Amino acid sequence: MSRTDANGGMPARRAVVRWATRLLRRDWRQHLLILSLLTVAVAAAVGLTCAAFNLAPTSGRGEFGDGDHFFRFEHPEAATLTTKLDAAREWFGAIDPIGHRNVLVPGSVDQVDYRSQDPNGPYGHPLLALRAGRYPTADGEVAVSDWVAATLGAKIGSTIDLDGVARTVVGKVENPSDLGDKFVLLPPSALAQSDDVQMIVKASESRVESFRPPGDTGRIVASRGSVPESLVATMTTLVVSTVVMFLIALIAAASFAVIAQRRLPQLGMMAAVGATEKHLRLTMVATGAATGLVAGIVGGVLGFGTWFVVAPRMEGPLGFRIDAFHVPWWLLLVGIFLAVVTATGAAWWPGRTMSRIPPVVALSGRPPRPAALDRSALVAAAFVVGGVVCLATGSNVSGGSATTLQVVLIAVGTLALIAGVLMFSPLAIRAVARGAARAPVAARLALRDLGRYQARSGAALAAIGLALGIPVAIFASAAAAENNQGPGNLPATQLLIRASDLDGPFIPEPGAVANLQTGVDELAAGLDHPTVLRLDAAVAPGAKVQPGLTGIPAVSIVRPVDQGFSDIGMVYVTSPGLLAQYGSAGRQLAADTDVVTSRTGDVRIFAPVEPVRNERPKAERTAGAGRLPTTYTSLPVALISPERLAARGWQAAPSGRWLIQEQHPITAAELSQARLIAARYGLTVEHRNHPAALANLRLGAVVVGMLVALGILAMTVGLIRAESAGELRTLTATGATSSTRRAITATTAGGLAALGAVLGIAGAYLALAAGRLTNLTPLPLVDLALIAFGTPLVAAGAGWLFAGREPAVLARRPIE
Repeated sequence: MSRTDANGGMPARRAVVRWATRLLRRDWRQHLLILSLLTVAVAAAVGLTCAAFNLAPTSGRGEFGDGDHFFRFEHPEAATLTTKLDAAREWFGAIDPIGHRNVLVPGSVDQVDYRSQDPNGPYGHPLLALRAGRYPTADGEVAVSDWVAATLGAKIGSTIDLDGVARTVVGKVENPSDLGDKFVLLPPSALAQSDDVQMIVKASESRVESFRPPGDTGRIVASRGSVPESLVATMTTLVVSTVVMFLIALIAAASFAVIAQRRLPQLGMMAAVGATEKHLRLTMVATGAATGLVAGIVGGVLGFGTWFVVAPRMEGPLGFRIDAFHVPWWLLLVGIFLAVVTATGAAWWPGRTMSRIPPVVALSGRPPRPAALDRSALVAAAFVVGGVVCLATGSNVSGGSATTLQVVLIAVGTLALIAGVLMFSPLAIRAVARGAARAPVAARLALRDLGRYQARSGAALAAIGLALGIPVAIFASAAAAENNQGPGNLPATQLLIRASDLDGPFIPEPGAVANLQTGVDELAAGLDHPTVLRLDAAVAPGAKVQPGLTGIPAVSIVRPVDQGFSDIGMVYVTSPGLLAQYGSAGRQLAADTDVVTSRTGDVRIFAPVEPVRNERPKAERTAGAGRLPTTYTSLPVALISPERLAARGWQAAPSGRWLIQEQHPITAAELSQARLIAARYGLTVEHRNHPAALANLRLGAVVVGMLVALGILAMTVGLIRAESAGELRTLTATGATSSTRRAITATTAGGLAALGAVLGIAGAYLALAAGRLTNLTPLPLVDLALIAFGTPLVAAGAGWLFAGREPAVLARRPIE
């Protein structure tokens, strides 16, 4: 008789599969929870990979359109520009010139790009789109972006004259690759009026390097980069999908480990009647394959459907248009296939472990002895070290462009680091279980139970750590981006008003202050509850308007450069309202404080008066460099108290600048009205130039991460407690109260959540630090606290609330 016949052959396999199907139908409640989580994980994988596929090429497309190089000609003359463009067309075949000219918006510090572009250009399509009306064709026509239309109140048919030339608005346009782009579109015939012309081409590096524009001694050339964006998109998609598949595998592994332990007596009975290890593994593999197939199909459809709904809503926060249908359609089939493979593999591993347990031990239902962790710890450490090295090497980009090898190293390093950190999960479980000796009885039972069932607990912990690590990486990156930006120029509740003709450390003449003050008063009257603070500057006696200057020179702080000085900012006279802008540190500045500044290094005080012929201006070193706290960039960077002002013999004079504080963020309507008033009085309004757009991203990442982790916890704890129902019956029969049962479940949930938060935070910050992400500090403490403390507290609280019900049958296990 052959070995195949001895093992029963195909009939035996069919019988095993039928038996597994019956068990699946009987335990449908537990499998429904597993199936739901796997379905959500597959949907997340599909949705995130669609997003990654569309996000990767955005930066290059926004700068180069459909081309790969551009030449910039600054201040071109009409005659020479035509010659250069003709030569470029002959050399490259197709070019797309786009002209730019910055124009200041009256009453504002904002500038608008007067752009001349051919809507039918070969490479500029990703940079221009028509939203309403039509494109301009005649010299007296323009189209405007949404920001320009809202700021100027311009509509189709109205007229704008920002540059002194009245033109009719015939359409509304946008830059699909940068929805915040503020521009006025001119017809292609206005190209010669541009201050600079950006000529986009598509050619090889050698072809671009060989081109010499006629009459051009210097060239400004930019390249899209040596790494194809398709490769970046592919690698990004691969990393994202693999990370989420990690999560799917861990969820499935934790789930099927619990199911395998639950079925251990039945597996022991099958082994006792002659089933082989292959038959026993097949029972779990069949369950995993069926679960993975259903989760893959439903999750794939759900993921694509969610992407089509969410993609248009992502355009505003991300700042560019998204084509929801621009997705890798093969991803659906790959997602289904990977879901089946992942679930099958996750079911195979616990099935393999349980199939090797002797039948007598299996019939007892006891969990297998945990394997030694020394080798696992070494492997985990090797993965972590290898991942850190790959990330550090791949992120060491010079010249602003990464190579193909560096992109691959970043992808490999990210995956290796994630795998290594997650492989420490069994070690963490074992350490907590060993340290439970002095814990209360209920907590001790729960923690030691996690150690006993290490296979399921380790997989669940790894899934929770990954589910929390992903949002930690997202909001930590967002916080680093905010740290790079700094606090901004002004709070959203403030306006800085100044005379339009003042630039640098100059103040207006006394006769002009009254008219400026009238404009400020009228502007403030249009707000709800404004507080107006006039900023006074320090002026040396004898200072007056010099020929060629726009105002009276004030005392300022400077930095030595070459044979002169570089201006940093004026010295303002302190007042209670001004010091309040710097918080408690500003209020603590002593009344006799001399000149203090937020700048550090060799900072000097320059008090200009009427210059002496043939004598170089002198500047005094300040001992107060760095003593003023750093705050919003448009607030004064140097202060002096009135007492020290008088002691130095200087005078306080209106600086031509006012700070207006409102009780609520300045609205768009209020800002537009303020600009109109300011323009009439020769004033300029400055407002916050970049809102805290990343705050919503950080909050969303925290909430989603917590919900996913709590969902995994609910599944894991629910299955663990269901499996331990017999032990709970025994505890209840021996006198354990509902508080004891609640404490056991709360400790299980809270302990797994706390360990998962530690792993997730440590892994995320290790990856970001290895990837050379700058300005990780100051840390987003509120977000980290929500993950590190909020998740365990919510998990423990939910476990306490839902675990007090007394078992219906005491000290007796129901018949399987």
